[in-house]
Amino acid sequence: MAGSYSDVAVVTFFCASAVWRKENIMKLEPYHYFALAKAIDDLINVYQSVNDKQTVNAVQALTTEKINEILPEDSTQKEELLQFILDPHLTKASAERYLNGLKEHVTPFVAPSAKQVEKVFRKTKKLHLPNFDAMDLKEHTYIGWNDPGQQQKFLLYYDEQGLQGLKGNFSSNVLKNVCSICHKTSEVALFLATTKKGGDGTYTKKGNYICVDSEKCNHQLYDKKQLLDFVAKVK
Repeated sequence: MAGSYSDVAVVTFFCASAVWRKENIMKLEPYHYFALAKAIDDLINVYQSVNDKQTVNAVQALTTEKINEILPEDSTQKEELLQFILDPHLTKASAERYLNGLKEHVTPFVAPSAKQVEKVFRKTKKLHLPNFDAMDLKEHTYIGWNDPGQQQKFLLYYDEQGLQGLKGNFSSNVLKNVCSICHKTSEVALFLATTKKGGDGTYTKKGNYICVDSEKCNHQLYDKKQLLDFVAKVK
């Protein structure tokens, strides 16, 4: 029995993958990858639950618009991606295989050395470093870890100046609310960052609810600007 177009497209993707790497055309950040995965999953849910063709066409158009926002530059690869997802017979299994191949083109979070992390958090005593080797760094726009003993949370991220860090007191009281980083409803806790305001040297604490599980937060973060806006607000 002949395979569906989606299955053929997956095979085509893997055959072309080596060429894409060589040409260095398609570059994705982790948040791009998860934004694409979310858009594709939402579209498949419509394929599987909606019979009205007009509605399906409208959602396809919206999904195409989203993907053009995520990947604004035109490329053969983007055209192939759009052709792949606009197949109404697309299944979650085919999409998962496709996304696994697409992940090869994701730029991983660059794991800093222990000295670099200690320099970023130089005022922190007894700093417990995360195990970068145990992480899939292609799934991280930032690194976040909790220190329950000190009731603190640490964030590492990159901006135009390089590696940056943010730490704050982290409440043990967990509740369901909207995270200030990923903007999704999740299990969050109050993060209190100490900041210096004005020329009088007065320190203030700014509180925001953020995800307890930073890995899950990364999976729900579809735009790095949300992370940088959060940092700008609390620093």
